[in-house]
Amino acid sequence: MSNLVPLYLKEFSVGKVHSKFNNGINIQIEEHLIFIGRCATPLAAFGLNIDEEKLQQLLSVVKTGDLVVNKRSKLIFYSGLGVSTVCYQDLAEIDVRLPQIACSVKAIPDSLLYQSLAAIEFEKVIGLELDEKTTKYVELLVHSDKENWNINSMIINFFAGRGKGLTPSGDDILIGFTLALMLFGQFNAWKKALAMEVTDDKSTLISVAYLGALLAGYASEPLIRLVKLIDHTEINAIAKTITEVRSFGHTSGDDTLFGFFLGLEFLINQEKEQCE
Repeated sequence: MSNLVPLYLKEFSVGKVHSKFNNGINIQIEEHLIFIGRCATPLAAFGLNIDEEKLQQLLSVVKTGDLVVNKRSKLIFYSGLGVSTVCYQDLAEIDVRLPQIACSVKAIPDSLLYQSLAAIEFEKVIGLELDEKTTKYVELLVHSDKENWNINSMIINFFAGRGKGLTPSGDDILIGFTLALMLFGQFNAWKKALAMEVTDDKSTLISVAYLGALLAGYASEPLIRLVKLIDHTEINAIAKTITEVRSFGHTSGDDTLFGFFLGLEFLINQEKEQCE
């Protein structure tokens, strides 16, 4: 399980099944989620992976809204078809905190990761059409002052909840963008605006949960692998990890990578302006 999960479970006694899919279940704990998936798949930032057979048994029994109780290192599911238990006491913790990187902002343009992302034709693969209005907000995202609350709020409200899916494309772009910024600085005004503006009445709780995890300094396993590669010149590893991230959802991976690339562009532009 991710090392964010124990922090959530520490204060958690009662929750419910928020949603279920072919590949896992989300438990809702107040505003937080814990995703129970299967072993041998990448961990979500708030993920806990269990044996395939156990997961399938759980999926066959529980339904959305079922009560979940956390007791003695066990998640106990109460459904109309009986009681099921997931023991997490002996699960290994995987560190999905954002890493410290050696790359400086000045060195971003020369990194193979940045150059690999720059070669992707994002306009053809992301979940938002880059029409005139969306392009305007993309430009604002890359060029605006992230200390300006009004502009931050305007940008975030444009992207939040925009698009289809469990995590709308606009949210994924914001998450990718913020991931890049958090590697290289604090950007507290931007993060505070995100926390206040991206809420479950504007978007999905799943998006809010991913953003909340990121603002706490945690991301999914593949994204952690991706950001570490900004310090490396292993082109095969970079290509493999980009492909892995791109496989998320229908367009979610591409949307997140697009946002991450825009974040790197913002940092490069900010560095140029400071030099001038």
